Amino acid sequence: MEFGLYLNQYHDARSSFTFDHLFEQLDVMEATGFDLAAAGQRHFYDDGFFDPWSTLTAMASHAETLTIMANILILPVYHPIHVAERIVSIDHLTSGHSRFGVSLGYRESELENFGVPMPARVDRFTESLTIIKRLLGGDRFDHDGDHFVFDDAFVRPGPIQQPRPPLEGGGSAPAAIRRAASRCDGFTAAITDPEVLADDIELYRETLKAAGASSDDGHVTIMVDGYVADSREAAKDALDPYALDLHEQYIKWGNPEFTGRPTFEDVEAGMVLGSPQAVAGQIETYQDLGVDTFILRTQFPGMSQVTALAGVRRFGEDVIPLIS
Repeated sequence: MEFGLYLNQYHDARSSFTFDHLFEQLDVMEATGFDLAAAGQRHFYDDGFFDPWSTLTAMASHAETLTIMANILILPVYHPIHVAERIVSIDHLTSGHSRFGVSLGYRESELENFGVPMPARVDRFTESLTIIKRLLGGDRFDHDGDHFVFDDAFVRPGPIQQPRPPLEGGGSAPAAIRRAASRCDGFTAAITDPEVLADDIELYRETLKAAGASSDDGHVTIMVDGYVADSREAAKDALDPYALDLHEQYIKWGNPEFTGRPTFEDVEAGMVLGSPQAVAGQIETYQDLGVDTFILRTQFPGMSQVTALAGVRRFGEDVIPLIS
């Protein structure tokens, strides 16, 4: 199992966040055994959010040993030629240690404001992904599709990784999971409750087999919220109110999981919380389900850098060594 950290990109009036904070976390990660650092994409957040490409580039230029991952890009809002060119650049910056999660997006404002109607996002995603894979594979071609038209397009230089940096499909709907198996190089799961995740991974592996691939050819990534402290209550105290604030924000953005502000009792089944031994045991549950890459999200908007660094360091020094 690989271990990663999802780095904060949110700004918040309660506690500032800068690229220097991000670099400090990367340094701790490299010193304590992490394998991967991830960043994501968000738009129209009131206090601000660093854009994914600038953040990934900054991470790639600073880190020396970590794989850099986008988790996740909202693929339909981009032109695929731009995406392919940026992927190549980041793959070179990381000396071939990059991965890219891609999804449809679910917030209407994050699609419509970029000229992408919600009903068009699936077809646009599929067409874009096909183009990106061809460009990363070195093809030079014309294209006349439903969403993109161009002549004599190519990307040079090509990526370091061959045939390309992995492209992992994200989502929780059965159709999204099947797309990840049939069109992508891996699956980035969205549901973290192990009971639900088990079914999602089973569907992913079954779809791989139906497509003629071995289930071992797939790759499953999961990002899970959590914190490592001396006890479960101390971990909750570190996350309160920041993690619950963000879950409440998801509701406003259209996530249907809850109808009101959740409590820890509502969300903790899909979190890792507590002492190093307890968290290691919770992660082993994911490992047993077939998760290949475990990404921890431990800093939320408003949480101080001191609290975040303590959790990152504790996970690297005290949890990772406990997991075989």
